[in-house]
Amino acid sequence: MQNLLLNAFDDWAGSLGVGLSLVIGLAVVTVALLVAGIVLAVLRLIIFFNYWVARRTAASGATGQEAAAEALRLSDADDVKVEKAGFFRALFFGNYYDPKKNTVFLRRSTLRGCKISYLALAVQKAALVIQARENSAKFRTYWRLKRAAVFGPLFFLPIIAAGLILDCVVGFTGVPTLASSLIALAFFLAAAVLAGLTVSVEKRAARDAADLLAKTGLMTEEEQQKAAKVLKVYILSYITDFIIVILKIVQLILKIFIQFFALFLSKKK
Repeated sequence: MQNLLLNAFDDWAGSLGVGLSLVIGLAVVTVALLVAGIVLAVLRLIIFFNYWVARRTAASGATGQEAAAEALRLSDADDVKVEKAGFFRALFFGNYYDPKKNTVFLRRSTLRGCKISYLALAVQKAALVIQARENSAKFRTYWRLKRAAVFGPLFFLPIIAAGLILDCVVGFTGVPTLASSLIALAFFLAAAVLAGLTVSVEKRAARDAADLLAKTGLMTEEEQQKAAKVLKVYILSYITDFIIVILKIVQLILKIFIQFFALFLSKKK
């Protein structure tokens, strides 16, 4: 019975013009994506828990704005402003440093909060200034891709929709769908570069933030350890995001191979 099922599955795969191994590979990557998604969800819960605990612990009464300003002073970057992020800035970028505006933008809660988590995030974003002042190529590329990523979905989704519509119009030849898949691959490759740079840039900023927090004297040693724990879990979430993007790229490449061979087989017939 098992052999009959395997033979039937192999015949189905062969009808697409691909081997059984390629279809199994796609299934394995899809399962890996599901597992990675579950891991990321767990990390999000851990982040929330650590953030919740840190939010309940005050740190000397200083606000996120004051902590960021002190960190900037210690970094010889007194000229950098610390301001509240407007609605759209907070929505698309969250807490971040804008080298063009020479400003660290913080969400209202982070700006005015005086808990450990707020101070940790505020100083971590202020620490990004150090890499910008070093003219780091990683930071420059990271910032350009981060801004472009905001508008990426606005172009990506219409392209996918156009591919499906064209397929319907021309009789499901598969060519428009294959073309849109290739364009999607380009988007995912750019996303992978951004995710990898995010891990590197944010991890460096977290290390710099730990040093700056120690120098500011705004936290006790125990509070600094809690702050470092919050930032560490954030970095782990960035790493998981990177892994998910890589798996999506592999999944999409396998799908493109299937589409290509299916198209090739249909032309051959």
